[in-house]
Amino acid sequence: MKNKLTFRKLKIEELGILTELFNYKNIDEMIEENTENILNEVRDIFVLFYEDKLIGELHISYENENHLFAQKGKRAYLFAYRIHKDFQGQGFGKMLLESTLKELEKQGYYEFTVGVEDDNIRARYIYEKYGFDTVISRQKESYQGDSYEYDLLLKY
Repeated sequence: MKNKLTFRKLKIEELGILTELFNYKNIDEMIEENTENILNEVRDIFVLFYEDKLIGELHISYENENHLFAQKGKRAYLFAYRIHKDFQGQGFGKMLLESTLKELEKQGYYEFTVGVEDDNIRARYIYEKYGFDTVISRQKESYQGDSYEYDLLLKY
């Protein structure tokens, strides 16, 4: 099974494939935003493919106005962590998270943050298992018209 899996950074020209894991209200806006952030080296998107099918994504922000989230070279913010519904519960999410953390550590990052909504019990369990166990703030934000409230968790 492992030889059918590919972990890597998503390329700009592939951004449209993210619609397979999330129903974006404005796809052009999502592509434009991610293109700009990747080109400016403030974000990356790590992905997991099973054969040619996108089965997971995890977005990384290296910079943020609010230093609780991210600080270049020190703290990376992980968000938009998604596993295709047909591949959940099989360890692929853990594989994506572990691979991403290892890659970020190679780049010199040693602190990591994630936002977890109250009702996302599965994600909270996985993050806590990997050491994201310190709540450093409560956050509210909106994206494409949807509002979210969540705890920002820190892993040292």
